[in-house]
Amino acid sequence: AVVSTQSTGEDERTKLEKDVPVSDFKREKLERESGRNWDLFYKRNSDHFFKDRHWLTREFPILLNKEACQVVLEVGCGAGNTVYPLLEERPDLTAVYACDFSPRAVDLVK
Repeated sequence: AVVSTQSTGEDERTKLEKDVPVSDFKREKLERESGRNWDLFYKRNSDHFFKDRHWLTREFPILLNKEACQVVLEVGCGAGNTVYPLLEERPDLTAVYACDFSPRAVDLVK
């Protein structure tokens, strides 16, 4: 994931807080049921929804640096569309950890 270092001004932050696209009830329900929703997503789509990310090392060349990168953690691994292309390019990685909300997605990665 890319983290933005740009700060949000007070006016922008206030506007974002006011422009809530869903009600509190709906937001809380979606948060509470997110694991179940992702599990249903992977039940319907299996590993056929997202394309493999073979471009990852072009965008993040540090992943190719054997001294700087020996261990990878992917949060939200889905069906492994990032992990497996990376392992093709870097079979020498010491460890790769992948986790996801959905137990079904984790089973797909295994």
